[in-house]
Amino acid sequence: MKMRPFLFIIIIIPFINSCDESFNPYTTFKQNYGVACILRSDTTLQITSLFKSYLDENNNQPKLFFEDNADVRIWRGDSVYRLTDTMFVLSESNDSIKCYYSNKFIIDSNEDIEIEILLSNGKRLKGISKTPSDISFKNTSEVIIPPVNKDIIQILWNPAGLENFYTAQMKIKCEMIENGTNKIFYRVLPKSIVTVDGITTPVYPKPGKSASVVYNIDAISWYLQSFADSLSNSNAVTIHQSIEVEIITFDREVSRYISVSNSSTDNLSIRFDEGEYTNISGGLGIFGSQISTKYSRLKFLESYVSSFNFNFIFDN
Repeated sequence: MKMRPFLFIIIIIPFINSCDESFNPYTTFKQNYGVACILRSDTTLQITSLFKSYLDENNNQPKLFFEDNADVRIWRGDSVYRLTDTMFVLSESNDSIKCYYSNKFIIDSNEDIEIEILLSNGKRLKGISKTPSDISFKNTSEVIIPPVNKDIIQILWNPAGLENFYTAQMKIKCEMIENGTNKIFYRVLPKSIVTVDGITTPVYPKPGKSASVVYNIDAISWYLQSFADSLSNSNAVTIHQSIEVEIITFDREVSRYISVSNSSTDNLSIRFDEGEYTNISGGLGIFGSQISTKYSRLKFLESYVSSFNFNFIFDN
């Protein structure tokens, strides 16, 4: 099954690329199970990773393998959903992900959620959480790029709670004709840039407790100029007036994990380590949720977009 990568795809493949297998091979090996499931409000595709540790007899090192034949169920209030095992292939990298999934529900704010996993050996794993409350944006948030007499764009919101972490993504909608067909695509804007030894690198928002996010206009201008320079004809690309800002609110369990592990959404691994925070009884890992909220008042000025030689389209 082909799929496009999620915004936070690394969240659901925690043990494959970035796991820290913190076991001491010189002590008695303890077999364990790891679970990673972060339910989302912006898609019906809900994914759970389930792994079991094995000791490699050749080098006495622990290995992680996907655990087949488990009965994985998720509760939302009185509703229950059974997940099916499958293998996804990421369309951009062709990497494969084996997991359990359901495409039959999305979560809403302030819901009690629970996961229960019955393994083929009769062992049971369980986790509970509650989805975050809604956030609302403040009227002092910026509405125009570039801002008037300012060099930053700040988006502010009323927090969901005292313990929640947030992260943000700012996207622009683009169009171009490719092989006679109108192609629509999106570009993600950086919040700032860093230049070291003459090399400039974009910086994107990380999770944190602040109920605001700040973008530097210099970073956005640098990105648009770099995008234009990468094209043989930047005038062939049309950029929409409206800019999409998405704020992700993590629930208390995921926020606690991020706080304890110092993880970021660029590399949010769920470490298979007994020293890490976990809310999985009978195993390790994390079960939680994230709520997506979009800020839709932010818009480009036509003169600004046109200065990079892009075409411009007004949105209703």
